[in-house]
Amino acid sequence: MQDSRDYDAVIADIGKGVAGMFDSFCNRQMAYGEHLTQIFRGNRSHWYMPAFPVVAFERVELRYFAADAWTNISGQPLSINEETGLLAFGYTLGVDPIQVRVTWTGGYWFETLEPDDAGYPSAVPALIAGCTALQPAKFLLPDEVRTAWLMQSREIWSKLDKLGAGLADKPDGQSATAALEMTPFVKRMMNGYIRYQLT
Repeated sequence: MQDSRDYDAVIADIGKGVAGMFDSFCNRQMAYGEHLTQIFRGNRSHWYMPAFPVVAFERVELRYFAADAWTNISGQPLSINEETGLLAFGYTLGVDPIQVRVTWTGGYWFETLEPDDAGYPSAVPALIAGCTALQPAKFLLPDEVRTAWLMQSREIWSKLDKLGAGLADKPDGQSATAALEMTPFVKRMMNGYIRYQLT
C-alpha cells in the first residue's frame, strides 16, 4: 500500500484544506502571489497586507466613489515595512466612502514539486530573486509553518476511514472529519503568524 498512488488526490486535497485552515486562522494569505490586488476603506492611517513578506508595493490608488477613476498616490508620503506587510499613510486618508486599492507581490514561497517530479527543484520566482528590500531567504516558508502543516495533515489523514469500514457504523462512530479542528499544539505553533488587522 505504501507504493500505491490511489490516495494521492485525497492527500492533495487534505493539504490544500489545511493550507486554507491556516490562512483563516492567521487572517492572512500564506502562499506567495504576484500582482495581488486588495481594496479596503480609506478611513484609516495604515493597513497590513494579507500576503507578506512583501516583495514590492507596485501601486497604491485612491478613489472616493465607485464611479470615480482610481488616482495613483504611490508617490505620496507612504511608509512601508516589507517584512510585516505594513503600509502606513502618515494620516487618515479620508472618510467613507473613500477607498484604497493596493497592488503588490508577497507571501511565502515553497517547493510544490516532489523530488521525482520533472523540473524539480523549482526555480525561485524572479521577483523574489531580484528583491533588494529583503533577503530572498525571508520569503521562504518557515520550517515551523511547514512542520505545523505536516502535523495537521497527518492528523486529518489518521482520522479518515480509508477503507470504508465505517459505512455500517452509527453516524457518531464514523470518521469525524467534519468536526476536525487544528490541534492545540499546531495552534501554538501558528499563533506567531497571525495578522492582526481590523476590516
